[in-house]
Amino acid sequence: MTNNKVRYLDLGSVSNEIYISLWEYDSLIHLSEPLIIKFSTEKTLVSFFQGPFFNKDKKEWENLYSDLSDYFNSEELSDIDKVRYYQKLEIPYDAEVVYYVESPNVTNFIYFFPNCGRFEDKNKRKLITDLWFSSVEETLEKTNVGRCKCKNNDLFFKKGNKWKKFLGSMYRMAPNNWGNSEISITYDFDSEVANRIRTFDSKVKMKKFHVDDIKDMVGGLWEVDSTIDKNQFDIEVVNRMCSKLGHTIQHDSLSQDEHDTLFKRGKRRMTEEKWYLHGNNDDFTKIH
Repeated sequence: MTNNKVRYLDLGSVSNEIYISLWEYDSLIHLSEPLIIKFSTEKTLVSFFQGPFFNKDKKEWENLYSDLSDYFNSEELSDIDKVRYYQKLEIPYDAEVVYYVESPNVTNFIYFFPNCGRFEDKNKRKLITDLWFSSVEETLEKTNVGRCKCKNNDLFFKKGNKWKKFLGSMYRMAPNNWGNSEISITYDFDSEVANRIRTFDSKVKMKKFHVDDIKDMVGGLWEVDSTIDKNQFDIEVVNRMCSKLGHTIQHDSLSQDEHDTLFKRGKRRMTEEKWYLHGNNDDFTKIH
C-alpha cells in the first residue's frame, strides 16, 4: 500500500457495552480513513457470535438464530459474564455458534482499509491478515516462545509436545468497498471458564476443539515466556504492521459522538432479549 496515515485508537480496557459494539463499528460509524482499533475487556467474559454468514453462492449475508437462553439463564454459569455480539463472518465455521474467552490479558485488533470490500477481494483481505501473522511472528523472535505454526486462521506456539492456539483471526467485507481484518492475541488463557462453557449441556452446536481439556489446545504466550510485556508487545506488532502497509500512525481517541453511539448500541445488545437470547437482529439497523 502507498504511504498514508492510519487512525490508531488504543482504547485500553473497555466496558462490555463498548466491547460488544466495536465488532460492528463499520455499521455504526462512517469509515473515511484507514483505522486500527486496539482494545481489551475490563474483566473476564465469554463472548458468543454466529454471523450472519456470507453465502458465496447467493453472494449475500444470511442470518442464523440460535437460542442461547440456556447459557444466559443457567444458574451453573451465572457467575460468568456473558455477551452476544453481532459479527459478520466471511470465513465459515463448522458450528452454529462461536465463543471466545476475553479478559484484560487478551488484546483485540480491528483494521479497516479501503478498496477491498468486494467478494472478489477475498484474497486481498486474506493477505492483510497474513501481514498481521508475520508481524506477530517477527515480534516473537525477541522472546522465548520460539517458532509458531499457522493452521487455518490461527497461530499456535509449542509447549512440550503440544501446539497451543494463542491467536485467532478473521477477515470480511465492510460497507462502501472497505475491508476488515481482525486478530486476537491471548497472553493468559482462562481455561477453567472455557471448559465450563464447552462442557455445558446444550443443544446448540458450539465450536470446540476435540480435546478433553481445552488447555491442551489453547493457551497464552505467558505460559512460555512470562517476561513478555503485553503493552510493549502490542505496540511492536502495530508498528511492524503499519510499516508493512506503508502507514504513518496517527494516534487518536474516540470522539464523544463515537463513544455515545457505540455505548448505546452495546447497551441494547446487552439488554434486549430478542437479540442476546435468540440472536434476532431485526430491530437493529445500520446508523450511517
